[in-house]
Amino acid sequence: MSTTRRQYLGWGAGTLLSGMAGQGAFTAALSSPCAERLVWRERALIGFGTSLWLRAAHCHTDRLELALDEAVKAIRGVEADMSLFNPDSAVSRLNREGVLQQPSAQLLSVLSLAQHVSARSRGAFDVTVQPLWHLWSQAHAAGKVAEKHALQRQLALVNWRALEISPHAVRLNAKGMGVSLNGIAQGYAADLVRSVLQSHGVMHAVVDTGETSTLGQAPGAQAWRLGIESTKGGGDKRSLSLPQGLAMATSSDAHTSFTQDRLHHHIFDPYTGDSPRYWSSVSVVAPSCALADALTKVFFMCPAQQVARVAHAWQVDVVLQDKRGKWWSPTQLFLRG
Repeated sequence: MSTTRRQYLGWGAGTLLSGMAGQGAFTAALSSPCAERLVWRERALIGFGTSLWLRAAHCHTDRLELALDEAVKAIRGVEADMSLFNPDSAVSRLNREGVLQQPSAQLLSVLSLAQHVSARSRGAFDVTVQPLWHLWSQAHAAGKVAEKHALQRQLALVNWRALEISPHAVRLNAKGMGVSLNGIAQGYAADLVRSVLQSHGVMHAVVDTGETSTLGQAPGAQAWRLGIESTKGGGDKRSLSLPQGLAMATSSDAHTSFTQDRLHHHIFDPYTGDSPRYWSSVSVVAPSCALADALTKVFFMCPAQQVARVAHAWQVDVVLQDKRGKWWSPTQLFLRG
């Protein structure tokens, strides 16, 4: 995979812990005759404005190909609802018109999770930050930083409580509001793909939708290892193994910045309209990739002394890199180094 990606994948010796399918079923699958004749296949595609990658194994090639076909369809379905790169997506239409009638079940699911995280984090995560993106991207194009008075105007439009969600419609209750699901949709897509693969009997896979989820083991019955690229470049990476059924999401200031010093980037503090200054990279490990994706933004708002408490409250692991390049890993709930 490209070294410019926030995460890289590999495998090494190790044993994965029990996961959602249960240790007994997982061990039985590894020792079954099918496990001895696994066929591996890959799919690479473009989605959400980046490169995506799926790799999965099954003992029946035709079932594996069908599973991967269905996984790609699932990704396209998420894009049709949630991608701002698609002007005809449901979210793009919501932002233009201020209301979206008859939203899909998956869009409602993601928005409901987003609102839950917003409420519990006291607004540290907020999908209504899209007006801030417009302001900062326009200022960047003009070779400037966003001016304070313009920030104040846009901040008046950032309010997760003004996003009204029901099974019949989604509404933005202030003119000029806008929603971005870029901070949660790729994690949701990873969860969905993992579920689709499992429904076709796939027990070994890695899913990279920009955020990463794994099933079972890597080729050679070894543990999947995920790594986190240093925002400072070079070889100072962090590599870890994920227990069965978990996922990891990473947010970083390295690839979408509005200034060369990376003090102003695409992760916004909903209270100030500017970027938080504590961290350069945040990776969260959780049972749900969508939750992990959203929580990376919550942790970006946390000073170092609050990280362990917030991680404990959410029952997740977190690995952070500060602006000087120092790595922090204050929790060890799931992670294996």
